[in-house]
Amino acid sequence: MPLLSVIIPAYGVQAYIRAAVESVLEQDFSDVEVVAVDDCSPDLSGSILDDIAARDPRVRVLHLAENAGLGGARNAGVAAATGEYILFLDGDDTLAPGSLSAIADRLEVGDFPQLLVYNYARVWWDGRTAVSWADEILAALSPSVFVPREHLRLFNLLPIACNKVYRRDFLADLGVTFPRGYYEDIHFTYTVLLSAQTAVSLNRVVLLYRQRRAGSILGSGSPRHFDIFGRYDEVFAELDSRNVDLATRKHLYDVMVNHYVTILRHQDRVPKAMRPEFYEQARESVRRHAQDWSSVTKQNRASNIRARIFLDRSYRDFRVYDRIDRWRKPARRAVGSVYWPTRRALKRVRSIGRLYYKALRLLPIDQNLVLFSEYWGSGYGCNPRAIFEKLPEVAPNLRGAWLIDESKAVLLPPGTPYVTPGGWKRWMMFARAKYFVNNVNFAGSYVKRPGQVHIQTMHGTPLKLVGLDVMTSAVASTAVDPVRQPRRSGGKVIPIDEAQSAREFENLLRRSDRWDFAISSNAYSTETWSHAYPCRYAWLESGYPRNDALVNATAQDVAAARSLLGVPEGATAILYAPTFRESIGDTSMRIDVGALLDALPDGHVVIVRAHHTATAGPAMKALMASGRVIDGSRVPWIIPCYLAADILITDYSSTMFDYALLDRPIITYADDWPIYRETRGTYFDLLAEPPGIVARNQRQLTEALVSGLFDGDQARERRAAFRARFCQYDDGQASARVIREVMLGS
Repeated sequence: MPLLSVIIPAYGVQAYIRAAVESVLEQDFSDVEVVAVDDCSPDLSGSILDDIAARDPRVRVLHLAENAGLGGARNAGVAAATGEYILFLDGDDTLAPGSLSAIADRLEVGDFPQLLVYNYARVWWDGRTAVSWADEILAALSPSVFVPREHLRLFNLLPIACNKVYRRDFLADLGVTFPRGYYEDIHFTYTVLLSAQTAVSLNRVVLLYRQRRAGSILGSGSPRHFDIFGRYDEVFAELDSRNVDLATRKHLYDVMVNHYVTILRHQDRVPKAMRPEFYEQARESVRRHAQDWSSVTKQNRASNIRARIFLDRSYRDFRVYDRIDRWRKPARRAVGSVYWPTRRALKRVRSIGRLYYKALRLLPIDQNLVLFSEYWGSGYGCNPRAIFEKLPEVAPNLRGAWLIDESKAVLLPPGTPYVTPGGWKRWMMFARAKYFVNNVNFAGSYVKRPGQVHIQTMHGTPLKLVGLDVMTSAVASTAVDPVRQPRRSGGKVIPIDEAQSAREFENLLRRSDRWDFAISSNAYSTETWSHAYPCRYAWLESGYPRNDALVNATAQDVAAARSLLGVPEGATAILYAPTFRESIGDTSMRIDVGALLDALPDGHVVIVRAHHTATAGPAMKALMASGRVIDGSRVPWIIPCYLAADILITDYSSTMFDYALLDRPIITYADDWPIYRETRGTYFDLLAEPPGIVARNQRQLTEALVSGLFDGDQARERRAAFRARFCQYDDGQASARVIREVMLGS
């Protein structure tokens, strides 16, 4: 029995059907069958399918005796399928390369759920593409298994059958089929979403949804668009049979109302002469399914207005409203055409500050002044902090100051001089400091003078691609400046064009050309950073200064860290430190920490340390408020979290390289590894060379912790090999070594 059965109905698609079938057969995944259904097609579709089937045994062709319509053809395909899962593909659409292997991996990681939801892109005949805004919704879903009915925004997605994978026994038990007529997907889709108890999401484009110049069913004017009223009657009958709560009914009511508006607005659907009649039937449908919604707390204002128009107003009134509603976006653009030029004009005031800075650069350099900063002035930590705190001991003649946000200045030791990234005093520091220490680049406004020395400390051993190595990626802008997130439209990352990308990276290299020294903690990092940032600087293979605290830690240091964080006496502390996901927004918190704690014996506590660009969500904050989870992000840097933790759970974060110095267990939680590696890119296969046990889903993670496998023989062997490769230069003397070699010249 194959894992996947792809059902492909064919009617009048002789120009496209071969591409549709071959997009399945040419995937890098072979455990699949194609059930192609010739729906009594009047063209050559059937014979084309027979030709393909004669050459590939994975293809079976059903020739229906009479036309059954798209819904009937799909039903016939499902009845003939033998796969564990069903996937629908229309005869004029295709699957994106690599989709089936990604689906199979996600199903396995999700412990083979009843449903998988994926994304699609519209593809036009002239080569234009547009990725569905479903990205935004799929990114917000639980990264593990979820119940669709608990995520009502899923019901906002286009109600099509072709953006999901269905477990065949789930469909059989449910007994749901496609009706005849137009809009056959509506009842099927909402019944499935209401019924599924286990689902996972795959936030990548799988379906390439062809937008034909002519010939698509829904894009053609026809009285059969009136079928939609029966479809929504079926949906509300389903809601009645399931005694669905009022909030869910209201949500689907809004979906229905907005769907009717969309059809009326579409010039090519309902013929013009029939639109008043369509409107009247829509009014009857809206009235028929209306209820007293006053007790529903969250309501959509626009949907309520449209519903009131259907209930109380004529078709002529609707047309007036529709014209006004369509003018909203042009009106916003008109306001923007005034606002943005005004804002740009105000920004020119900055040029005065740069003239001031130019004058200050005529003053002599202060040979004893060192300017520190980390992560664009956002805190007090990482390698710059370690060097700063070592400075009085090794070079007491040098004075340290910080470039830091005003809101974070409280983190500095009392009396520490500081300037803010947007303040005028920073110009004096830029002009006169001798040494500049940062784990990222200083702003482009900083102009390095002859005699000034720039130390780039880096901020972790790189697993994901960085610098020039990620230049062609859609998330390239985060490699230039991770604080500035990539532009999105409807939740989808908008790739920057080649010309803009080149400018971005030219500026990156221009800032990196200011480096005199760069710090490395292992030979792998030296090699990797060298081609990621090919500039003229010298390497300090000193180890990371921040890791001195780990190498030199005593039992007293560990006890102090546990006390600082509030770890109970005798508790087993698990540090959860995930990285950021650029391509889909921040969905880094991928573990159900509450469920994990419930499954573990008493005496376990979880310390959560969010990525520096991320924050904990409401569910995590609730766990922190309950005392079951400790907020590790409240301490300025991660070192106390490392020292306090007995076990580290991370994904693709550089925390694994630092924590390995403690020689404590590390679990790699890699539920989205294929997608992460494809969208962000990595330098090596972490799952082939992990620092310990690998868990691909919550069940495997729980089993590893409960069984003790997380610190078994295999885990220790992997950790030893990992430490040998990546803990090469860290000996506890990195901070002093950097100060002596660069600032004291010894």
